[in-house]
Amino acid sequence: IDMDGTTYARIPRGFSRPFLFLGSVQHVPGGVDASWDRDWKLLSGWKRWLVLTGAEHESFTDVPLLERALGAKPVYGVLTGTRPSELTRAYVSAFLDQQLKGGKQTLLDGPSTRYPEAKFYLMG
Repeated sequence: IDMDGTTYARIPRGFSRPFLFLGSVQHVPGGVDASWDRDWKLLSGWKRWLVLTGAEHESFTDVPLLERALGAKPVYGVLTGTRPSELTRAYVSAFLDQQLKGGKQTLLDGPSTRYPEAKFYLMG
């Protein structure tokens, strides 16, 4: 799982293990960070590329929860409060349940009305 980070280590061509890219808008295909475009082509196993609309890099940390708890004005992204954690937890849990427990997770099959912020860009 790569949560909104540049991949610095080279992924070997034909890497067949399951992989989930889950990122902010700077990680859309053809976006600012080209590492995901490069690495997507090297992955040969099950893979998904999702971007959370309204997320910023800090959305994948505790910052939105701390802002809410402290009553501070949100600084990062449009997703605030518990929503970034809810989205991250849903998709990471679905990925791990499917890949480690072997249970089919329909959340990973495409867009969800429950999580409209999650945009599926590429699937493999």
